Amino acid sequence: MFLFSILFLCGILILQKLTYLPSLYWLAGINVPIISHYLLFKKSRAYLRFLIPTVFGFSWALWYAYAQLSWTLPTELEGKPLQITGMITTIPDIEPHHTSFKFLIKKIQFANKIESVNSTVQLSWQTTSQKLHVGDQWQFTVRLKKIHGVMNPGGFDYETWSFQEGIRASGYVVSKKGILLNSKWYHRPLDRVREFFSEGIRENLSRSHTSPWITALAVGERHGIPPDDWQVLRNTGTNHLMAIAGLHIGFMAAFVYGIVNWLWRRRPQLILKIPAQQAGAIAALLMAFIYSAMAGFSIPTQRACLMLSLFLITLVLRRKILSWQTWGIALFCVLLCNPLSVLTASFWLSFGSVALIIYGMRGRLAPKGLWWKHGRIQWVIALGLIPLSIWLFQQCSLVSFVANSIAIPCVGFLIVPLVLLGCFLLLFSVKIGGMVLYVADKIVALLWMVLVYLAHFSWASWYELVPSIWYIVTACVGIVILLLPTGFPGRGIGIIWLLPFMLYKPPAPSLGDVWFTLLDVGQGLSAVVQTKNHLLVFDAGPRLSDSNDMGESVVIPFLRSLVVTHIDRLVISHGDNDHIGGAYAILKQIPTYLVKSSVPEKFFNVPASYCLRGETWQWDQVTFEFLYPTPDKLGLDNNSSCVLRITSGRRHILLTGDIEKLAETDLIHFAAADLTADILVAPHHGSNTSALKEFILAVHPQIVLFPVGYRNRYHFPHPVVLQKYRDFGVVSYDTVQAGAIQLQLTKMTNIILSPMLYRESHRHYW
Repeated sequence: MFLFSILFLCGILILQKLTYLPSLYWLAGINVPIISHYLLFKKSRAYLRFLIPTVFGFSWALWYAYAQLSWTLPTELEGKPLQITGMITTIPDIEPHHTSFKFLIKKIQFANKIESVNSTVQLSWQTTSQKLHVGDQWQFTVRLKKIHGVMNPGGFDYETWSFQEGIRASGYVVSKKGILLNSKWYHRPLDRVREFFSEGIRENLSRSHTSPWITALAVGERHGIPPDDWQVLRNTGTNHLMAIAGLHIGFMAAFVYGIVNWLWRRRPQLILKIPAQQAGAIAALLMAFIYSAMAGFSIPTQRACLMLSLFLITLVLRRKILSWQTWGIALFCVLLCNPLSVLTASFWLSFGSVALIIYGMRGRLAPKGLWWKHGRIQWVIALGLIPLSIWLFQQCSLVSFVANSIAIPCVGFLIVPLVLLGCFLLLFSVKIGGMVLYVADKIVALLWMVLVYLAHFSWASWYELVPSIWYIVTACVGIVILLLPTGFPGRGIGIIWLLPFMLYKPPAPSLGDVWFTLLDVGQGLSAVVQTKNHLLVFDAGPRLSDSNDMGESVVIPFLRSLVVTHIDRLVISHGDNDHIGGAYAILKQIPTYLVKSSVPEKFFNVPASYCLRGETWQWDQVTFEFLYPTPDKLGLDNNSSCVLRITSGRRHILLTGDIEKLAETDLIHFAAADLTADILVAPHHGSNTSALKEFILAVHPQIVLFPVGYRNRYHFPHPVVLQKYRDFGVVSYDTVQAGAIQLQLTKMTNIILSPMLYRESHRHYW
């Protein structure tokens, strides 16, 4: 079963690497000949038994993907008011100004046309006074758009996450009131129970910094957890602890097993009917199922519940089953339920951790001692998950061994039992239940102080971005060799296999060259300029909310992927949110030597000064020069934006912020000789308030880049502006179609290499 599951997984992974879906006729085209050959030719069966599981996995994933993509929002309906009917399928996330939830659409009505649909969308509803519950059926008037996320190196892939979650569109409720059609207890009863406990915790536990973690540990909902907290968990390698996962289920199952086993032995009449060991196993199995259900049967809990079920059932039936067989069966069952789970980090971390434990802890002779019982397992996981963490998150924690050694006993033996006990007591006495939850929250707060302390060491995390999966493969081979039993000959060879992974350094520009990246930050601007030994960030993208900060989610991950330890200069063109919003997150997490801006008064605790015409400097034979503004042009909002020109050999890049025709006119009159540029970042995102013909003529660019957001409300870039650039023969790219845009200027040859479009190079079939 183990080999079958691995091959089945390989077939699924092959499909995920395709940029388009093969026709469904492939299902018959590849399955029928192989099965027929297997049945007719016995001599070939030995070879086909390796091929059949792979083909089966590929076919199952192909069919599942087609089912997932069966409905797509028509382009002509994007942004139009639609009347939809369906059901709320998740516990609503209630924020101060809006409520968000998943909604399963059954019918869509537009222009007197009704279409039957069975797809999920993500909705938000602002300033609603109506109470929303999971399982309720509603009729809403909404505006929807297709799923479109920002695409950048090192960043979160929202489109992949949405596809795996089955979300086919996103939007918001237009009307202030919806029509509640039906509300029955048997509509999504499990989620209703989870919502009941979630509301009970929120109402009976005082709001604190750590109280959202109590809800996360009780019902698996992570609403209200700020990004800074997740960063602490990533830096300490403890993010697996603050949500219901296999470790928690294992602890609680073992806890219940021990209690029932002990109590059962106190009653001889019970032992005569069922042995205490079997009674404890049945109770533990029930506990595992209940706690997994409380988490909504997420992927880690599916795996844990399946493996525990197999182990406990064999215990009850007095049978033996190999650990790898149990792992393989759980893997196959999870993939059979949802083959797209391979697109999630939790899938790989969950099955990877258990595989490491089985491999690193089993097959040893009479292991004894405190280290083996409590320390070695942490060492095995901490070492073994390094390649996987780098691959999934571009970072791994160097303090995870210490952090987990403290946090795992605290969470497993104290916090989780108290949280579940508090939830149980809420059914009988909200006062007593609330007191127990309060105690659990205070323990979490103490643990959190320790984790924050460990996370703030400058060396707490190792950041890396490997260019190829083969670096990960060689590292995994090295880990496998290193974790062989003591005394096994040749274990030191594992270090050699790890060297390519450990010694890899991202490529850097040569002396005099410039690598320029226009990041995809939606409706905003952020660009990164690299020379051989220096780095400049021009603008930082918008900050739309605590959980939607482009500095946090786009700029910082990209800089981490470059293994950046500091920023030499941060230029913030002006004070609009779509340019300055993400700057504060960047300054908080990455040391920055100097800030230049037209609004330096907005920065504290960091050296900041005005970006004024005439200021120049040189890094690694690359010249940087501010062309605008002058002191008399400050305080004009968009028309005070910093304008920066970068020169490498005979090639130039011009970054213009949000300047409009007033500033363009000033530049034409007073700096026309310095305006020539091969690459132009379009003024004001391509607004019709900019792009004077005289300005375009003076710049005379080969390439113009438009930093814009998908279906932005300003309709940038303006069609008139696009036509102007086309009339002058300028090649245009925008971040909506291209994602992050990377260009390289080489001083030696004075050529501009073809732009690297991140969305094109990372295209998926979804």
